[in-house]
Amino acid sequence: MLLLRGISRVTASVTALLLIYGIAYAMEGMTTRLHETPLHEVAFHVLYMLPWMLVFCSGIEDIERIMHKRWVFWLGSVAGIALLYWLEHYSITDRNSTKFVMPLVATMGASLPYFIRRLSFVFTVFSFAAGIAGLVVLYFEASAFLSGGSFATKFIAYLIIAFMISSVAAAILTASSLRRVTPRHS
Repeated sequence: MLLLRGISRVTASVTALLLIYGIAYAMEGMTTRLHETPLHEVAFHVLYMLPWMLVFCSGIEDIERIMHKRWVFWLGSVAGIALLYWLEHYSITDRNSTKFVMPLVATMGASLPYFIRRLSFVFTVFSFAAGIAGLVVLYFEASAFLSGGSFATKFIAYLIIAFMISSVAAAILTASSLRRVTPRHS
C-alpha cells in the first residue's frame, strides 16, 4: 500500500509539472509581458512549484520507507531537481537566476518535512490538495469532452488522464493510511 501511494504521488507530481510547463511553453508566444523584479520572479516560481515538489518528495519518502534505504530519498531529490532544471531549460522567458535558484529552493523547501518530522503533516495536506486538483481537472475535462471538445494531442490527453488518476489515487491512499494509523476508541 505504501509503495502504491508513493508511486501515485510521484506520478501525480511529475504529470502536473509536465502539464504546468506545457501550458507555460504554449504561452511563450504572448507579446505582452509584465515586468517583474528578479526576487519577485524567483519567489513566484518557487511558490508555484513548491506544492508539486512536496507531493513528489512525499512519494519519494514512501518509497524510501519501503526500501529502508536513506539514499533513495537523496537520489529521488536529485531526480526532482534534475527534472525541474530540465523543464526550466526550455522556459525561455525566465531569468537565468530563476532557472538556477528556483529548482534548488523548491526542492529544499519540499524536503523540509522529511527532515523535520513535526512538519510531516504537510505531505498529507498536499496529497489531499493534489487529489482535489485531480477532481477539478476531471470535472473540467469531462465537461469539455462531453460538449464535443478534444485534446490538443494524444500525449496531452494521456498526461491529463495520468494526472487525474494518480492524484485521486494518492489522496485516497493517503486517507486510507490515516484511517489505519488513527487509534480506535471503544
